[in-house]
Amino acid sequence: MESNSGPGTGPNRRGVSVVQLICHAYGLSDASEITLEHIHRYVAERRRMEERTHHLRDRFRPSIPRPRASGDAA
Repeated sequence: MESNSGPGTGPNRRGVSVVQLICHAYGLSDASEITLEHIHRYVAERRRMEERTHHLRDRFRPSIPRPRASGDAA
């Protein structure tokens, strides 16, 4: 499986696979225990989390005024 593309994708990325994330999230010992329900549940939870994060990011983003162009009135 492909590696996680979430917040840990910087230079210190640990290379955790989606299978490992699912196993850890649901307390499974290995990939053989993963069912289709686990996958659907994991994807749905990630989508909700990303939507919440996006909403909060927009809500708390500081409004930085744009620099004035040389022709703008003061």
